[in-house]
Amino acid sequence: LESHSSFFAPSLSEALTSGFLTCTICLERLRRPKILPCLHSYCQECLRKLAGGRKELQCPECRERVALPQGGVGALRTNFFINGLLDLVRPTGEAEPTCSLCPLIGQETGWPAVSRCLDCADDMCRDCASGHRCSRLTHLHRVVAMEDYLSGEHDEEIRKRQALQCKEHPGEELRFFCTPCTVILCRECRLGAHLQHPCLPLAEAAQARRPVIVELLAGVEETVQVIRAGRASLEREAAQLQVREASIRDAVEEACSQAVQRLLAQQEEVLGQLADYGKERQKACQALCSDLEFQEQVASSTVAFAQKVLGLGREVEIVSLEQVICERLRHLQGFSWEPLATRLPCLEVNAEIEGSGPCLFHLEFREESPTGVPEGPQEAATKGAKKETHLPCLEVNAEIPTGVPEGKKTHLRKQQQQVPPAKEGFHMTTLILRGCLHAVAPVPPPKVPGTPLLTPKPLFSCSFCVKIPSDKKRPQVTGLCPFGSGELLVADNQNQNLKRFSLKGEFKGTVPVPSGVAPVSLATVGSKVAFTAGSCLYLLNGEGDLVWQKALGQGQASHAVAALGGDRMAVCVAGQLEVYNLEGRLLEKIVPEDSAERCLVFLANHKDGFVGSDWYRRSVALFTKTGQLVAECSEEQLGECQPGAVCADIMGIIYVVLQELNKVVAFSPSGKELGPFLTAENSIDQPRVVTVAREGRFAVALGDGTVHIFRIRYQGK
Repeated sequence: LESHSSFFAPSLSEALTSGFLTCTICLERLRRPKILPCLHSYCQECLRKLAGGRKELQCPECRERVALPQGGVGALRTNFFINGLLDLVRPTGEAEPTCSLCPLIGQETGWPAVSRCLDCADDMCRDCASGHRCSRLTHLHRVVAMEDYLSGEHDEEIRKRQALQCKEHPGEELRFFCTPCTVILCRECRLGAHLQHPCLPLAEAAQARRPVIVELLAGVEETVQVIRAGRASLEREAAQLQVREASIRDAVEEACSQAVQRLLAQQEEVLGQLADYGKERQKACQALCSDLEFQEQVASSTVAFAQKVLGLGREVEIVSLEQVICERLRHLQGFSWEPLATRLPCLEVNAEIEGSGPCLFHLEFREESPTGVPEGPQEAATKGAKKETHLPCLEVNAEIPTGVPEGKKTHLRKQQQQVPPAKEGFHMTTLILRGCLHAVAPVPPPKVPGTPLLTPKPLFSCSFCVKIPSDKKRPQVTGLCPFGSGELLVADNQNQNLKRFSLKGEFKGTVPVPSGVAPVSLATVGSKVAFTAGSCLYLLNGEGDLVWQKALGQGQASHAVAALGGDRMAVCVAGQLEVYNLEGRLLEKIVPEDSAERCLVFLANHKDGFVGSDWYRRSVALFTKTGQLVAECSEEQLGECQPGAVCADIMGIIYVVLQELNKVVAFSPSGKELGPFLTAENSIDQPRVVTVAREGRFAVALGDGTVHIFRIRYQGK
């Protein structure tokens, strides 16, 4: 076993000081740890709450469904390996240990302990330690200095002396392994029902089962390497698609740069098709890449756990976990995925259009074979039919006065292919970009001159208070979003409630939240409600039943959440945006530009991206869905104020709360200041959160629990 190339021997101190002994549900030290078939361990009480009385539960880390045994969570397999390590963890923040033997001889309180017996696990003062060494029954016991014990110097020795006791015969250590029954026995059990069964000492049984685990480990490690290679291949294909898309955009812009106004509509249509296809393929690549990254994490964590068991586990622990580890490793060895085949876009420009002749562009998609999957494990790792990826190909047919110099046209012909001569006064160019993989900087879409800026103006509709008879405290609105058809959903943090109101202020009821949870930010995702509270993300159905909850990373007091369509949501975590689907699966992490220097406290959807209030830079930032910065409204544009809640309407206009000035200001989709939208003249006092509901209704919640509803009217439209 020592000669195995990939075997890693973890240190005992590392296992005790790292997060290995921390429950990822409650983020505390594991208590009564239970191990699931996926090898993830949690506190028994945490699993009981997670199951909620159901007959199955879902692992919070890998989301594998686990059917509970007849006795529920308590009947799950106890993780003796974790229990053994927990015995070595010293309590923190407590008083110095006192002698545990002094009270046995009549003293009311024990003297400070200076020694510890590793055999009896007793703390002793100086006199009791001397007597312990002189007793005929304990003179061979291992007595060490308390200072050395607390420093962890004797952890390895304590680990070797740990013994697992038989549940049926108290005081008897488990020493044997029954091969036919695959159970661990003490001496009394061995002499009882298992007397005629072939049994092995635990040391021999553990030694015989180690090679099986090591062999399976090697297979899973090979699978991890294949997954990594597959991820790299997908990333290369995604980059190739981006290069091809940029190349086609450049060619389209070049062909249409001097075209007449009547052809711009066709140009925008084709670019829209190209962009839609590029987004679709990018989404497919990102989704598969996210799946592979997740599977790699699952496999790597499983390998790490199995290695810890082999490196740190005692014989009894290895034998007790051997079956579940082997089942998990065999399951991971059979992992497979289907690579994406790619069709790269091609462009042909044939300028032969007159009057209302044929369309200027023709977009098609051509198939490319998948690349980058390693030889050998490829067949086993890519079982089943391969998925096809079609990259866009663009054909341009336009008889127009292009205005492109003849030298430029000649260069294009030589680079691509020869074409017949064109009519006098016109030039016909056929541009085919097959195999063109060099990087081309994308050209932004042409701006239409003379487009007026729309300026929103409020038209008061109604006003109401969110306080209801069952409230015990003054309402504090921390979240506001559209709900259902013509309703608003209000997060009342003080009363720990989600309240429903019509756009006319009529109370429609509540959406129950888990007991003791105070919602902060919220968003409706399809028919479900997502909200954050503390460091957790919750998803409820329309009746208020908890679908799942997710522990978020530490580092900020609250986490803003925003809906992405009807099936995804984005939540701010430590400067990044984590995107989850309705099953609680992490789809991707969006890292905005300069994320380490940002703290997005409020978040909202904005066209094809996000808008957020950055409290580190005291600005409002606009990002694309990939995290690229589009525009940023500086502190000067915000009146030297800290930005508050943000939202955007269907026209892309952005609204920002400036609580210090009792204002809501508006910005254009490109970040240009449009002036105040709501002021004190509109009865705005301490605005907190805002949202845009259906039918162009703008809602703002004030500090006293009042909600004002306005209609948005646009000037310049």
